[in-house]
Amino acid sequence: MTDFSDILLVSDYDRTLTAPDSSIPQANLDAIRYFMDRGGRFTVGTGRSAPMFRPCQARIPVNAPLILYNGAAAYDYAAETLSGAVWMPTGRELLEYLTETFPELWLEVQGVDAHYLIGEEPIREAFYRAQGVACKTVSLALAPARYHKLALFGRFRSMDVGQFYSGTPEEDARFTACCARIMRDWPMLRADRAAMRIIDLQDRRASKGAAARALAKRLGRGTLVCAGDAMNDASMLLEADLAFSPADCDPAVTALGCCRPVRPCAEGSIAGVVEALEKL
Repeated sequence: MTDFSDILLVSDYDRTLTAPDSSIPQANLDAIRYFMDRGGRFTVGTGRSAPMFRPCQARIPVNAPLILYNGAAAYDYAAETLSGAVWMPTGRELLEYLTETFPELWLEVQGVDAHYLIGEEPIREAFYRAQGVACKTVSLALAPARYHKLALFGRFRSMDVGQFYSGTPEEDARFTACCARIMRDWPMLRADRAAMRIIDLQDRRASKGAAARALAKRLGRGTLVCAGDAMNDASMLLEADLAFSPADCDPAVTALGCCRPVRPCAEGSIAGVVEALEKL
């Protein structure tokens, strides 16, 4: 029988553990249970916040702490406690900069209790309500001045999460330029493309990679295995002892050169990872 007792497996959520329609392939659920039954520790490392991951967490078998906010914090839903938070030292001045510099993008502060949506956009609020995410539309003056993750979104076109994973070449170039400008103007921050039309912002001290490695050490696991599909997963893919990516991942992830390809996400990428670990 395969023994996974030295392994911590950390999977990204959207389009790695899930299919493009946000469903979780049964093959993944079966493979995770098989992996854990043979001694492996499994968890999710996602850019999602505690409010945004809350509707998802009961669907996933895990036996290790969750890594949320792109590694800027962990959250225990049973105890309703946040731990390991890396707070951004930028205050409201960063919020003002982002709304003034990128007026065509939608800013939000992803808090512990709710997402604070800056500026009124009915489709955005309806989108979060449909996803079961606690949210509040607020003015810039009333937005939280202390936070550990921000996000910038392109225009909300529908109620579908997939809307943010596609766009025009012009939009792609625009979001790439936005990331570069933010990191030039605020060198203490990291701006990552969570999807084609989503930018995640957090302190440079926080990353999925650092959080995953620290968790592996805390759990006494000598082998860190990570899987992800987008550039906000890059730090943990580069940190991992073994890294995997879905066949339909962002081409920029393939270009990192550290990942072994597995099945497309709709076909069960994590099942493909567990199969590969057995062969290795």
